[in-house]
Amino acid sequence: MPGMGKMKHVSLTLQVENDLKHQLSIGALKPGARLITKNLAEQLGMSITPVREALLRLVSVNALSVAPAQAFTVPEVRKRQLDEINRIRYELELMAVALAVENLTPQDLAELQELLEKLQQAQEKGDMEQIINVNRLFRLAIYHRSNMPILC
Repeated sequence: MPGMGKMKHVSLTLQVENDLKHQLSIGALKPGARLITKNLAEQLGMSITPVREALLRLVSVNALSVAPAQAFTVPEVRKRQLDEINRIRYELELMAVALAVENLTPQDLAELQELLEKLQQAQEKGDMEQIINVNRLFRLAIYHRSNMPILC
């Protein structure tokens, strides 16, 4: 329709999946934590179907494991897995930084500097959740400026 901007529709499944990914990334869901589909659906005020679909998506990428009684658990991450993830991320981030440097504007540099200052403040306070959040924002800012949409 003329005059209307594009509208974004995010499915309930995707909303739940993104929220759970965020909870996993900040450590709010610890290894061994048990997620019961019905309880989670009630907590979120929605039917079981989108919750179950989101949980199964996370199982497909090994972020969760299936447990008995319509439940899922957060798996233990082994040192070998963590080392592999860190090596892959390191290489991708080197490439992203090299590409991003070519595209940075003074405004981009100011934004990155501000994020680094927020990260330093969070570290001084020992605020792990804030450290993780700001670190993630900093990395995403670099990824976006690398012009590699898949990485974002």
